[in-house]
Amino acid sequence: MRKPILYSIGVPIVLLSILNINIGMPDIDFWGEKGTEKHEIGSVIKSELSSTGTTNEKEKIIVTEVVVEPEIIPEPIKKPIHIKTPDAVKSVYVTAPSANSEKKLNTLLNLVKTKEVNSVTIDVKTVSGYVSFEMPNDKFGNIKPTSNNQIKDIKKLIETLHENNVYIIGRVVLFKDKLLAEKRSDLAIKWTDQKTVWYDYKGKKYLDPYSKEVWDYNAEIANHIYELGFDEINFDYVRFPSDGRVSQTYYPFSGTIQAQNGKWGKIMVLDKFSNYFTTKLREESPGIVLSADVFGLVTNTDLFQIGQNLESFLLYFDYVGPMVYASHYGKGYLGFTAPDNHPYEVIKDALKHTNDRIDLLNTEIELAKTENRKVKIKGIFDAEKDLEALKPIKKTKIRAWLQGFSCTRCKGYVPYTRTKFRQQIKAIEDSGLNSWWVWNSRSNYYFDWYDKETIPQKIIPKEEISLCTMEYSPVCGKVEVQCIKAPCDPIKQTFSNTCVAKNAKAIGIVEGACEENTEK
Repeated sequence: MRKPILYSIGVPIVLLSILNINIGMPDIDFWGEKGTEKHEIGSVIKSELSSTGTTNEKEKIIVTEVVVEPEIIPEPIKKPIHIKTPDAVKSVYVTAPSANSEKKLNTLLNLVKTKEVNSVTIDVKTVSGYVSFEMPNDKFGNIKPTSNNQIKDIKKLIETLHENNVYIIGRVVLFKDKLLAEKRSDLAIKWTDQKTVWYDYKGKKYLDPYSKEVWDYNAEIANHIYELGFDEINFDYVRFPSDGRVSQTYYPFSGTIQAQNGKWGKIMVLDKFSNYFTTKLREESPGIVLSADVFGLVTNTDLFQIGQNLESFLLYFDYVGPMVYASHYGKGYLGFTAPDNHPYEVIKDALKHTNDRIDLLNTEIELAKTENRKVKIKGIFDAEKDLEALKPIKKTKIRAWLQGFSCTRCKGYVPYTRTKFRQQIKAIEDSGLNSWWVWNSRSNYYFDWYDKETIPQKIIPKEEISLCTMEYSPVCGKVEVQCIKAPCDPIKQTFSNTCVAKNAKAIGIVEGACEENTEK
């Protein structure tokens, strides 16, 4: 019996089953025109039967019906729209469940629309090690992310925020990762037995910060969320452990560097990480904006135990966020019994140190270029940063984290109110800066703590107002522009129309000769 023949014509496949026929039917490669396949196949079969003279009634030919589907042309991949980093970033921290809650999200959007806040910083990967929304495995190498699915529709969330001109920052926790430390114990910090995964006083586990596999995994997360539309990626826990029996740790990857370089070893490890990590991300995602968080005390001194040095972070990241919560400074700091009650003084002192250290760092950068050598960190070791790519460090790289909470555990604490909160912002502004983050672990923010948005007004050429008349503009978001026609100045023979971009926190003054005044 002759075997069935498959006629390949694309999708679907037509199967001709020949039952009880012993005829010399030739193999046919058939590619028919749309709408003619069934007739042409039938004519081929009829021709073959005629040539054999077969008349046996038991001989049957079964031809399946041909279904011609229209050609599917895949939609072109849309490039994500990113909002340019505002001159003054004023961002509030948002947990993943809060971002997923319609009620909470509407409250946050109202805060953005009515107050000075223009950004949200959303949890993407937390200290648990879980990511907050589903990520495709084909975007990742050896390590695949595990989602707790706290954000159900990340694309819709990004679209909603961008439509309201919100600058979106994604927070990614790096080396404090309990999930991966348990799944891949070979990447984790161990106890001195070199087998058991180490944990801090709260049972949290860390990865060795010198594991390249860990670097690449987190870079893949950052690349993916930037591709989704996050405007900036913020990295937290870029450090070694601070709590727990840290003297009883074994580092499978960074142990040698630490042993060879004494107290500077951990800082050197993070410098090497920062160079590799930021270089990789900028090569793979051109235009990506990167920020990193550091302890508030790093503004004043190097923290050797956790490996954080301010100058090193400033060399690699676009923005550095010292967590200058007054509640985190101990009794006696700056002579205060309860530093938490003196946020202005604590933050002002911290930022004075950052400004001074940036001045010294820029002097070292200039000297290194003159002498054609690497930049030295505190005169101790060479930073990994490529000298040719190095530019003077702007003081506006500092974007401090402020406390949006009352520290009830702090001795002698007083509840934080608008007055205490605004003292923090005044310290920022008095230090010549204008950007900040606000941390509240539950994403609860009091509206009266924030000022109304001051809409900048400036005279712009008439033709440039079109920048904000598009349906969607990276500058203004999804906007609708209205220009109020002004009367002609009889003396100057000019007009001055006020154009407001709705929901975009943008306003412009259009000027021109009277005869050109066609704005409606």
